[in-house]
Amino acid sequence: MAQILDQGFDFLVMAPTLPIFTEPKSDQMLAWPELSNSPGGVKTITRLAPDYTHMISTGTMATDGKYSILSTTNARNIRLLVRAERFRITIFFLIVLGIAILLSLFLARTIVRPLRRLAHAAVRVRLGRAQEVTVPRLPSRRDEIGMLARALSDMSNALRQRIDATEAFAADVAHEIKNPLASLRSALDGLDHVKDPDLQAQLMEVAKADVLRMDRLISDISEASRVDAQLAKAKFELIDVGDMVEQLLHAREQRENDGDISIAFARPRKGVAIIWGEDMRLERVLNNLIDNAVSFSPPGGLVEIAATRTEEHILIRVSDEGPGVPIQEREAIFRRFHSERPAGEEFGKHSGLGLAIARTIVEGHEGSITVHDREDGKSGACFEIALPTPEARLE
Repeated sequence: MAQILDQGFDFLVMAPTLPIFTEPKSDQMLAWPELSNSPGGVKTITRLAPDYTHMISTGTMATDGKYSILSTTNARNIRLLVRAERFRITIFFLIVLGIAILLSLFLARTIVRPLRRLAHAAVRVRLGRAQEVTVPRLPSRRDEIGMLARALSDMSNALRQRIDATEAFAADVAHEIKNPLASLRSALDGLDHVKDPDLQAQLMEVAKADVLRMDRLISDISEASRVDAQLAKAKFELIDVGDMVEQLLHAREQRENDGDISIAFARPRKGVAIIWGEDMRLERVLNNLIDNAVSFSPPGGLVEIAATRTEEHILIRVSDEGPGVPIQEREAIFRRFHSERPAGEEFGKHSGLGLAIARTIVEGHEGSITVHDREDGKSGACFEIALPTPEARLE
């Protein structure tokens, strides 16, 4: 074992190969190469004994050549010291190697395996081979890998929700378009068989109404499908809610679309109700809420608009004097294609996407929209939009 250790270290340090020491068969001067030098010179040769210890021999010849001196010794004590040091180095190396192996196994268990699990989950999400892929969240880890796992899990859940919402939206679109399309087809089929001019005119009116309904529905569907992407690219700027509402109401007065319904706006002081947002989108939200309030208001009714400021939010309220919204319907009315219209209103005049679009736009501005009863106790509904103040958005 000692010789193997010596050979290994000699190989590592690239030590020169020493000849093996063998005693000459005849003890004569010519048999010793140490005595082959010229008279007066000294020659030393180092060789290895059979036990791999060093044999050092030195020879010299007298200047007159009459005699010679040869000295040979086995430096066993030096080799033993070297072997002891090499053994300690070997033990230290094995300890370091063992620690390195254990550390590698630890790193493989704590870093490589979790990363491999996350990579496999990401591949399954990409391939879409499972209906729902669960990305490990690694809740016990508080390091960067744990943060990465939870971020990937949240991203996967958000992606799944977006895919489910898209699939549900596509199914709803197909269902909503199918209704006016079936009515239109029935009216057109009837035109081929009806000879009465009055009845033909009625069927034509039905067909025109269905075409307008489909056009309105497709326009609203297009708006609803684009609103998320457009909000992501929108450039927000500071908006004075008071100015925005006043301009909106002025435009409505010019169009005279509200009939005998009055609209009152309690304008806040200039510079009080300031928000970050995209004015065209927020005007669309307010227009939808005002249209909704006007349609539910009784003849000669009053729609009230107010904008106030709290510590962290700008609150915009649109109140009407209609029948109000039942508690069980207050969340459903914000779903796509959910339409609860006033009694007597012409069927198909609304697509049921207005409030859904309004909620999407408000949430894209980091706000919320809800509906509740009027605070003054009167009959009617109050739609409330809460948008963060510029200071709150910076926190």
